[in-house]
Amino acid sequence: MERLNGPNSAKIISVIEVKAKRGLGIEGDPVREITQYWDADGNFLAERDDDPQLLCDQIAWESKRLKEITESYLKSQKLQ
Repeated sequence: MERLNGPNSAKIISVIEVKAKRGLGIEGDPVREITQYWDADGNFLAERDDDPQLLCDQIAWESKRLKEITESYLKSQKLQ
């Protein structure tokens, strides 16, 4: 398996940055500012949401996903 070493290229591109409010203003879903990025054709590119609970949930999900991928890969290598 090839391990990534870093970026192969970088360039400056034009994007539309949108700042908006999100959240219900209750415990577990505070009102906060999010930032979205869109291209000139109206395609959604990315979003930044700094809600600590959301970030923790995403980290836990991604950690579990990577663990399962790694375990599956190691298991397949033992079978060969």
